[in-house]
Amino acid sequence: MDNHFHKQWVDILNKENAKISKESTDSETPNSYFFIFNNVDNSIEFINSAFFTITGYPKQEIDVAFFLGLVHPDDLDYFFQKELQGQEFTNTLRHNELYKYIFKYSYRIRKADGSYILILQEYNAIELTKEGYWNKSLVLHTIQDITQPLCLETDYRIFDKEKGEYLDLINKYNLTSREQEIIQLIKKGLTSKEISNTLYLSPSTIQTHRKNILNKTNSRSFIELIKKLSTRD
Repeated sequence: MDNHFHKQWVDILNKENAKISKESTDSETPNSYFFIFNNVDNSIEFINSAFFTITGYPKQEIDVAFFLGLVHPDDLDYFFQKELQGQEFTNTLRHNELYKYIFKYSYRIRKADGSYILILQEYNAIELTKEGYWNKSLVLHTIQDITQPLCLETDYRIFDKEKGEYLDLINKYNLTSREQEIIQLIKKGLTSKEISNTLYLSPSTIQTHRKNILNKTNSRSFIELIKKLSTRD
């Protein structure tokens, strides 16, 4: 590389906030860490240093067996149940669709001093095999307030990055697939006429669906309904 461009690149790096504010942040305790998991080899390829700072374990090579041993015994069934639930969902996807989703749920892990912390686990695919299967995951763990009760009915979530919203895994209002489709179009700002044209349904059919949706969800308007769905997410 030309020396001029190399110097320009180094100058840019030296202006990073991480370098400028290093002294002021060294004493701060991070509240999250991340690692890269290889699904094919069942191995942790990389884990950042915040893990050791948060958990108190000495720096060492962390493998899957070690990490599973940190999960609270009472949370292991839930952990495996949610991993299987995610697998059942991703097995229905094809190739690049795997990149669309972030999977989230919570459980407790043991620190070196024997105490437990509650972490929110978020993971998504960052690499696929040449056959299009999930190969590597980026996994983020963020510390949560362990004193707050965990609602298992709403803890597990799947976020659609393209739509910018969570999937409705519960369907607590017992909405039909057509009704859910109409809600998504309303969220995008489409009018009843535009929804009618999009779905090739008559305007009166759309109006009937809208009325049924509001009745099922006990909502006075779609603004209220969307607020309800956003709060639940």
